[in-house]
Amino acid sequence: MSGGAHFDALDGYRALAALMVMLTHVATTTGLSSTNEFGHLLARCDFGVPLFFLMSGFLLYRPWVRTALEGRARPHLGRYALRRAARILPLYWVVVITTMLVLPEIRPVPFEAWWIHLLGLQIYIGPGIVQGLSQTWSLCTEMSFYVVLPLLGMWGVGRRARSSESLWRRQMTLVMAMVFLATLYNAIASIQGVLPFRQGVWLPAYLDWFAAGMLLALVEVRSRLAEPPAFVRLVVAVANDRWSCVAVFCSLFVIAATPIAGSFDFGETSPWQSMIKHELYLVAAAALLLPGVLASSRGWPALFARKWPRRIGLISYGIFLWHLLFVRLLLLWLDIPVFTGHALTLFAALLPLTLAVATLTYRIVERPAQRWAHRF
Repeated sequence: MSGGAHFDALDGYRALAALMVMLTHVATTTGLSSTNEFGHLLARCDFGVPLFFLMSGFLLYRPWVRTALEGRARPHLGRYALRRAARILPLYWVVVITTMLVLPEIRPVPFEAWWIHLLGLQIYIGPGIVQGLSQTWSLCTEMSFYVVLPLLGMWGVGRRARSSESLWRRQMTLVMAMVFLATLYNAIASIQGVLPFRQGVWLPAYLDWFAAGMLLALVEVRSRLAEPPAFVRLVVAVANDRWSCVAVFCSLFVIAATPIAGSFDFGETSPWQSMIKHELYLVAAAALLLPGVLASSRGWPALFARKWPRRIGLISYGIFLWHLLFVRLLLLWLDIPVFTGHALTLFAALLPLTLAVATLTYRIVERPAQRWAHRF
C-alpha cells in the first residue's frame, strides 16, 4: 500500500527479489558462483537488494509526494512509525531469536550479540553479524532509511504556500542531492581507513538507490496531474516501451556478471569494481521496475500481478529472513561441506522448506501484527 493505492505488480517484484537473494546465497555457499558463467549470473542475484531498496523508496515516499504535489495532508508520523515497526520487527525478532537458539555453529552466542542484533545495530557496533543472519545487513540499512524518511519528506514538502512548480523543483533537488551524497560517500569510502569499518553498508552508501525509487514516485504522481513536464512524459514513454526496459535490464545484468563488477564470491574486489557494480545495479533496477509502477497493466509486467507471484510476494519478507538459517541447517543435515557443490540438491530442499515456514509465519506473526497496527 502506498498513499491509498495498491500496486499489484510490486508483490510479484518482491517475490522475484526474495528468490534472487536466496539463489545468490545458495550459489556462494556451495561454490557454484565462481565455477562457470551460470554461477557468475547466480552470484549477481544479490541484485534483489537494490530492487527491494527502490521499491521501498517508491512506496514509502509516495505519500509525501502526494502531500507536496496534490495538497494532501502530511503523513501521520506516529502512525507511520507504528506501522513500519509492526511490519518489520515482529518477524525479525522471531528469526533472530530462533537462529541464535538453534544454529549449532554459532553457539554459544555472546550476550552482546543478542541485544545488538535484536536492536538492528549489527552493522554499526560489535564484532559483526552472526552466521545465519548475514542478509540482515540490508534490513538494518532499510531501517535507517525508515528513520530518515520523514525528515526527507518534510524538507521536500517545505512550506505549503509554494507553487506546484516550486515544489516539483524542490522534490527534484532532494533526489539529486541524495544521489550526489551517495556518490561522494562511496568515493570517500573507497579510500581505505578514512571511514569506520563496515561503512560500506551504511545508509549513505545507498541513498542513490532509495532516491531512484523516490524519483519513480515523483514521476508516477506527477504523470497523473495536469500538464506534466517534458521529463515526466519522457519517463512514462520509456516505461511504456516495456521490452526496451527489460532489454536494458538484461544487458546491464549480464555486464555485471563479468569481472568488471568484481569478485563472484568472497575474493578481493577493488573500490572501482564495487562502484561499477553499484551503478550497474542502480540503472538495471530502475529499468526493470519502471514498467511495473508506470505501465503494469499490459505486457510482461502484468505477469507480476498474477496470483502466484503475488502470493509469493506476500511472504517475501519471510523468505528473505528465514532462508539463510535453513541454508546453514541443510548443509549440516545433508552433510554438504561449504564450497563443495551440490547447489541443485541444496536449492531443491531449501525452496519448499523456506516457502512453508514463510507462509506459516506470515499467517501467525506478520499478518496479525499488521492488522493490529492498522487499527490506529
